[in-house]
Amino acid sequence: MLRATLFLTIALSVAGCAAPSNSSAGADPFPPTAQVEALRLPFDAYTFSLADMYTISNAEDLLMRKCMVARGHDWAIIKRPTDLKDLRNRRRYGVIESKIAQFGYHVPAGLLSPEGVELAYDKRDSSLSESATEAAFGPDGCGVEVAGQLRPGGDAEPNLLMQKSSASLRDSQSDPRVTDAMSAWRDCMHRKGLEYQDPHGAMSDPKWWANDSSVPSNEEIAVATTDVDCKNQTGLVDVWHAAEVRIQEQEINQDPAYFQTLRTAMNKELDIARGVLGRS
Repeated sequence: MLRATLFLTIALSVAGCAAPSNSSAGADPFPPTAQVEALRLPFDAYTFSLADMYTISNAEDLLMRKCMVARGHDWAIIKRPTDLKDLRNRRRYGVIESKIAQFGYHVPAGLLSPEGVELAYDKRDSSLSESATEAAFGPDGCGVEVAGQLRPGGDAEPNLLMQKSSASLRDSQSDPRVTDAMSAWRDCMHRKGLEYQDPHGAMSDPKWWANDSSVPSNEEIAVATTDVDCKNQTGLVDVWHAAEVRIQEQEINQDPAYFQTLRTAMNKELDIARGVLGRS
């Protein structure tokens, strides 16, 4: 399905997102904290935000409908908001908001993307006949045709950026300031009777995911709440984020041509998408 290009996949994969748990729909059900809004990284300028991706997807839908109608099929248009705040790093350092810890380490539906949009995708996908699915997503389908119209030059090696982003998250944990803050976080958790090496260890504890349940246990909620409290007490997230900023700035300075290529490709795709929307 045309939910996103590889750039959105990158954004989510490096953020450590787990499967969403159920939540009622509503306007801004999870307002971000000031800390979350401030979590911007240098690499963000070279990947699409969710608002950017929705702009492109809205254009994709218009082109898909034109192509599908020409092949004798319908294509439902999904209304996606394009005025969203850029919160792509909300889960990069695990759960960092007390209110979100009420869901344990599960991601409540609507936290990372509007729940109504995801439901609309599911409704459209389930309504497609076998022949319509082939027309849309087959080797010679409309999806391929539309991708060629929006991205005539192809992607500018975004996989390399995903690797660099994962590396900066990993390497930042070797920064002495981060290791000190991580040690303080670990001591804080220990005083509460919890033994985890780092926040990702707490988030990925097999106990939380053993039965594939979307509902967190009371124990999981308690651990997540303590995790957030210890992060706040030690200032871990701010220290960790600052270390990543330094690493990513260095990466950009070492290979400016590559990053400029990424930005040029992004701007071109967005310009094409906006042109499609402007003609609608």
